[in-house]
Amino acid sequence: MLTALQVEYEAMRRHLEDVREDVLPQGTRVEVGRVPGLDWEVALAETGPTNTRAALVTQPTIEYFEADAVFFVGVAGALKDDVHLGDVVVARKVYGHHGGRESVEGFQARPEAWEPAYEIDQLVRSARRNEPWAFLSPHTQSAATPRVHFEPIASGDVLIGSRDSETFHRIRSHYNDAVAVDMESQGVVQAARMHRAVRALSVRGISDLADPGKAASDAAGSQETASRHAAAFALRVLRDLRPARRPARARSQGPAVIMVAGPDRGSRPEAWDGRPTVEVEGQQYLLYEGPGDLLDEARDGDVVRRQAVARALSDRDSPNSYAWLRQVEWTRPLPGPGRFDPLAALEQEAGLCRAFRGPAVVQLARRGNTATLALAWPGDPKLGRPLKTLHELLPPPPSPTDPLRLWSMVRGIAEVAEVLERLAGENLSHRALRPTAIVISRPKMVLRDFGLAATAPRPGENPGPYQAPEQRYGSAFRPGPATDVYQLGALLYQALVGRTLDPGYPALSPANAPSFAPDSLVQVVGSALRQDPGARPGVRAFRLAVLAAARELSSVAPSQR
Repeated sequence: MLTALQVEYEAMRRHLEDVREDVLPQGTRVEVGRVPGLDWEVALAETGPTNTRAALVTQPTIEYFEADAVFFVGVAGALKDDVHLGDVVVARKVYGHHGGRESVEGFQARPEAWEPAYEIDQLVRSARRNEPWAFLSPHTQSAATPRVHFEPIASGDVLIGSRDSETFHRIRSHYNDAVAVDMESQGVVQAARMHRAVRALSVRGISDLADPGKAASDAAGSQETASRHAAAFALRVLRDLRPARRPARARSQGPAVIMVAGPDRGSRPEAWDGRPTVEVEGQQYLLYEGPGDLLDEARDGDVVRRQAVARALSDRDSPNSYAWLRQVEWTRPLPGPGRFDPLAALEQEAGLCRAFRGPAVVQLARRGNTATLALAWPGDPKLGRPLKTLHELLPPPPSPTDPLRLWSMVRGIAEVAEVLERLAGENLSHRALRPTAIVISRPKMVLRDFGLAATAPRPGENPGPYQAPEQRYGSAFRPGPATDVYQLGALLYQALVGRTLDPGYPALSPANAPSFAPDSLVQVVGSALRQDPGARPGVRAFRLAVLAAARELSSVAPSQR
């Protein structure tokens, strides 16, 4: 990701996390990080203005990082009356508008143009049709939703400040289909052209109309708005872009399905006996690593429990080929009739999923002392990977989340509470809610499973930071639907405060919550975290209150964004 100006750089930088700084041999300083929800590693550099500087920074940066793609993101001036401030122009073609010959006959254009690869062309068109503002918060857009124009732009080293200028008329005459103008895109795409495997794209937010009003528009914040819109759409395109297939000598290739590891993953070498794949009744699954308990194996007396996100290898062409795989093994002879059966819980959970519209049952198998349940896990067919969990929306402690992530999280928790409400109607409860238990799916977030709903409550269940008071040893209360309310409140507490709930921390209040958090959200989270289960709101009341808070978050004042 390359930008020319600091304001453009900052618009991209706010999307990155886990950032480190690299210094190229030439001295260029580049920040490298990741965008939540994307598998790409992103290097961000500021080129400075003019095509020459842009090219001189782009070329060594591509080589240093062995880049798969180069996006040039920032602002531009509009050349057409139907392109407005805040709109985004994606370069279907880049003209170098200085190319030509001057003679007594006047200026004769010698056009030089660059077009993006067909793959990029199609990704832009798809992104423009489908959720073009997936990386832009609803409350950070301008009053009117920006339009996306996939049209040519002109690029040269002259800053145009008047539509009566000679340069403006020259562009209108010789490059009449250009709708925007900047000073760097040609340099970036020329440098990218030297590397045949590198896909390139220029994404420009409109910050001025190439007229004397530029200074006034800039002073009113047009560059910030345009940069923000350009960055959001660039990331939307990047979401669907897959790594290029490189020759073996250019870059070592990983497996067809990448094992993604998070910062606090619960996987251990002995998990699933260290196997990358497991077979269940003829169906093979490829296991993924992940944060928390997404790849885990634990022993509880004579019972071994394993779980993992997996891909059904025999169904690799299906968009729904991912599964949440859970397995229980009883390490001694099976109990007789009427005795506790540790394997039956998975069979009962499969029944609950069918009865209460939970995750679809992909496979249910039992052989000897082992039972396995595979539930459907939403996947992204374009990126070829399982979707991630609420864990990805939580920033590392001690920082609270930002308004966009908090809005997404509040809305998602309200969505899964709808399923929990159905369980509560039969006096059933999940009782094992945590960030990795909620999958960020579209159009709604979903539960990965029904947790402990198929098992009777027992003291000490669900150990960890999301354990409700009634689940601890010696509690006078029995876990139930109020336990789910507590655990959802604990998730929201973590988003608001920046750390997991601990009895030693002060109670949540407007004083220790972010300024952009609605008071109504602080109040409902505080009531959900009451020690007495009977004093907490019911699941339905909690869900409705959280939904109302999500609506308030969608209209956060600009000064608090």
